[in-house]
Amino acid sequence: MKSDCLQRFIFDNAAIRGEWVSLQESWQEVLNRRDYPVAIRRVLGEMMGAAALLTETVKISGRLVLQIRSEGPVSLLMVECTSKHTLRAFAQWDGDAEIADDAGLQTMTGQGTMAITIEVEGAKKPYQGVVSVHGDSIAETLETYFAHSEQLATKIWLYANDHNVAGLFLQQLPSDESAKHAAEEDWSRVSQLAATITDDELLTLEVETLLHRLFHEEQVRLFEPTALQFACTCSRERVAETISMLGQQEAEDILDAEGGIEVACEFCNEHYHFDKVDVAEIFSETIPTEGDHPDTLH
Repeated sequence: MKSDCLQRFIFDNAAIRGEWVSLQESWQEVLNRRDYPVAIRRVLGEMMGAAALLTETVKISGRLVLQIRSEGPVSLLMVECTSKHTLRAFAQWDGDAEIADDAGLQTMTGQGTMAITIEVEGAKKPYQGVVSVHGDSIAETLETYFAHSEQLATKIWLYANDHNVAGLFLQQLPSDESAKHAAEEDWSRVSQLAATITDDELLTLEVETLLHRLFHEEQVRLFEPTALQFACTCSRERVAETISMLGQQEAEDILDAEGGIEVACEFCNEHYHFDKVDVAEIFSETIPTEGDHPDTLH
């Protein structure tokens, strides 16, 4: 099995495209940074697979963020995938709540909402689509989003365990009105074939073997693989910028109360400590001299 890889494919005999993803090393990087309950690990892994699939679908230069917010025991699940093929993810939950190993998505998130945010480099505003958590899986929620927001027939299969994440994505392409009936027949046939996939097949089979097993009577063209990896964009410099945005007085109040400013990255769990000397240095650099204009922070 190729580690941390995504491959696109199309059907030459049908107006349908697809993608397959497998994550191992990047998934382990996420799990090594925090000890998540079993049910949260499963959903967060599925979201990582989904984010990789969606980012390849939209083909942007920028980043895609998949996020679920709720008032349930799991308040936040967030995954980021960039056009540079990097991934990172984290979850926040009520540590006092008992989350059963087999807890479903709605049990953990209640009346949660999923947001898909696409930030394109150079664009003034990001695009965002929002859908209520539907059914009891990430795949069901995303299929509902595509059906209502994009009006494209889409099927998604996702699976995650403690070792691997895997996903399969199928989407019907737009077709002429004259070919609509044939396109619907093709979609019905191909999606029914794909529905025979098992979790074990999705997790363990190479993409070539998997596609042959599912679609050996179809004309499937497989494209070159795209390598994926875990990466976090946090840094001490970025944290310093955040502290500068607090304002000097508030930063000094925190110093007086806590003796220092400790900041942990939610994604990679890296901790950054700033003492009085560090904070004084931050604000000595951000205070403009006469005739200068302060930089606008974005």
